[in-house]
Amino acid sequence: MRRKSVFTMGKKKGVASLMSRRPFQHMMRKRLRQLKKIVPDAQDADIDILLQQTAEYICILELKVVILRRLSAIYGV
Repeated sequence: MRRKSVFTMGKKKGVASLMSRRPFQHMMRKRLRQLKKIVPDAQDADIDILLQQTAEYICILELKVVILRRLSAIYGV
């Protein structure tokens, strides 16, 4: 006796056909909106430009942390 495949095609309702991509798409849209609020000058950016600006912004923030740590070490705060 063969087991039925979980992933069915056509009109049969399997586990894969019941799962919808909508919750994932909704979550991604929500996270992109949040990211646009955080990254400066990214309100009207496309996804690829937004991700590039995000990477640049992360590098800038990391540089600021390094500078502040060194200043803190110098002045002993």
